[in-house]
Amino acid sequence: MNHTILVIHDDPAALARIGARLERGGHDVRRARSAAEARRVILEEDPGIILTPVCLSDLPAERPAEHFRSLRKDIGVILLAQGSEVDEAASMLDRSADDFVITPMEEARLVTAVDHVLERQELQSRLEDRHTTISTSAPSTSFVQPGEILHFAHYEREILLHALLTTGWNVKETATRLKIGRATLYRKIERYDLRTYRHRDAG
Repeated sequence: MNHTILVIHDDPAALARIGARLERGGHDVRRARSAAEARRVILEEDPGIILTPVCLSDLPAERPAEHFRSLRKDIGVILLAQGSEVDEAASMLDRSADDFVITPMEEARLVTAVDHVLERQELQSRLEDRHTTISTSAPSTSFVQPGEILHFAHYEREILLHALLTTGWNVKETATRLKIGRATLYRKIERYDLRTYRHRDAG
């Protein structure tokens, strides 16, 4: 999985500020000042996550998040929203964005937001690899390397996500097959922030 971060912004000052903050957080950062430049970086360098404004001046008729995700459906997307764009940014979660940060007020949590998306991508990748292995070989019950023990919540989250992906996000069927109530399953979906994976499976 590529951990390179692409920051897109048509404001040079914001682009420099946000890029520098992520670099201080230890990330490998690329920068683009337009949608056209961002498309080139996405296609040539395959970044794992992009940070993009809700709107870009050279993409007036289309939401940048949806445009860039159409190039690569599995790319992580974090929106850089101004205060007046919060409702629009929130409406894009689950469909074309993984998270949003209000700029410039919330820029201190940019690194945290990126790290969380990378963590979800890593888990998604591991589940997909495991699903492929299970479907082509003998059944396995191992979630981790021999001798490794993780928190119970980690195992529960992986089990729930695997079940939801297997049923195509049919919550009723998932709850029935796991033998838990639908209300319980909905609470666990919210607790483990599992909805962020739904658009990827739908693709």
